[in-house]
Amino acid sequence: MLALLTTLGAIRRIGSHPARGASRKWLTRLALLVLGGALLLVAAPASAVTGDTAKGSTTCRSGAGRAVPKPAATPGVRVLHTYRMSFATEMANAIRVDRAKLVPLLPKGYEPVPASAVGLGGENDGVFVIVNVCNENFGVDGRVSQRTSLVNVPSILVREPAGAATAGLDIPGAFHLYPLAIYINDRAYVDSLRDADMPARFLPGITHDRRIDDAGVGTLKVRVPAGKNPFHSLSEAAGFTSTGRVDVVLWYEGRKGTAALSFRFDVAQEGPARSQVFTKPGTQLNRLLAGGGLGPGPTDPRTGFESIRTPSLSFQYPQGGSASLVLVKKPCGHGSKCVSRAR
Repeated sequence: MLALLTTLGAIRRIGSHPARGASRKWLTRLALLVLGGALLLVAAPASAVTGDTAKGSTTCRSGAGRAVPKPAATPGVRVLHTYRMSFATEMANAIRVDRAKLVPLLPKGYEPVPASAVGLGGENDGVFVIVNVCNENFGVDGRVSQRTSLVNVPSILVREPAGAATAGLDIPGAFHLYPLAIYINDRAYVDSLRDADMPARFLPGITHDRRIDDAGVGTLKVRVPAGKNPFHSLSEAAGFTSTGRVDVVLWYEGRKGTAALSFRFDVAQEGPARSQVFTKPGTQLNRLLAGGGLGPGPTDPRTGFESIRTPSLSFQYPQGGSASLVLVKKPCGHGSKCVSRAR
């Protein structure tokens, strides 16, 4: 109870500050979900979340498709691609990390959300999020590219950037993330993101072994064999506790300008989960996460990967969702090249 009161107190302080950029409602919602995952971890035996991922993948459940809404035209903002999925699931590992490790990874204009805002740590901590997504019938510009698309995004939870209003993406309650990498097993999806210089990489070896039922209870094993930073995770979801809309925006500063990949899910089932994230010793990701989360977990006996324990957020999008990729032009004279001259 003390932890809950402390968390809500921090939320009230941050939510009342006009420059914070994240709404009080969003912070409350996120904090309660994360706190639920943290309490699950405290209650879990050490052996409950140990082990490597299976080399195989279950599929998402298909759902009804819809037309993709066209983003409103905004001066200086170019819509590159639109996307649609008929059904999707997500597990977001929310990991407390020393803020001093995160700031050097962000370009100017982006600021980490304090971990204290979501009950994960203090003002000097930030939140590193590993997003694990399974999309069903994923379509790029109205054409389905793959029956099942698997996506993994190691990223930093950031405040809404100043340029959000310019891009028409100052969405109340949205999650804002800055990705360090985007791993996808769908080549058409990767190619579309590269049009905006997003750090997308085609990785056909990704696996998601999902054993979570429609009530949101079960396990998810994820394996991402990224060359220099391989990782895998095991999450246990405790059930969906609420339903609401979810908006997520991924930002990236590239040569061509500011890219924003914005997702909208009108119906999102949400709930807490507990996870272990395993990383290879000595890699960049391993060093970044060392000392973070809720403390170390066991070493995987098969791979030798070290682990940390962390609360997570489990989502299911039964009606699917839509997304758009936009590019905000750099003013000429700023950066290496301005978009009006770039090809």
